[in-house]
Amino acid sequence: MKKTIIRDVNRIGRDIINSEEFVRARTQTHHDKTTVGAHSMEVACISLAISRLLSAVAIPSNEKELIRGALCHDLGILGRYDKFANNFVCCFRHPKDSVVAAESLLGELTDIEKDVIAHHMWPVTIVPPHHREAVIVMIADKICAVKEIVRSSEKNRIEAAKKVRPLAQKINIDRVL
Repeated sequence: MKKTIIRDVNRIGRDIINSEEFVRARTQTHHDKTTVGAHSMEVACISLAISRLLSAVAIPSNEKELIRGALCHDLGILGRYDKFANNFVCCFRHPKDSVVAAESLLGELTDIEKDVIAHHMWPVTIVPPHHREAVIVMIADKICAVKEIVRSSEKNRIEAAKKVRPLAQKINIDRVL
């Protein structure tokens, strides 16, 4: 199933994934240990998996609009250190900037694609998603963000332990971290 999802995201989002904008997204750090591009790909894959699970219980969604919106949902973050005063401003502003970036890249967006991109930060942003595809991407984005932050914290803990262990051995402490 995982290979099928990755294949379908690549097939449906090929024009976005191969764009200069998305290539740039693969170079900008996001959530400390990943990139905007890698994060967006993972959000698209998790969104598609959720969508297919829901479809299996008679809750269908439009996979094309779901994937395209998921791939573009964070394009407004590109250049964030020059655009936004701080992370707080970035959280509120980048969804609107992402819609503009997606329109620049793809032309006119569907209502569902706009909803996916504009409302993926809910409840941080006030307006909730209106379409089921937007709710799915919003949930997938939260799953990915938590996963990336936990992964980052675990790597930091392991790195700290590597630095502390030699010192602990010097002073005969049996167990460190």
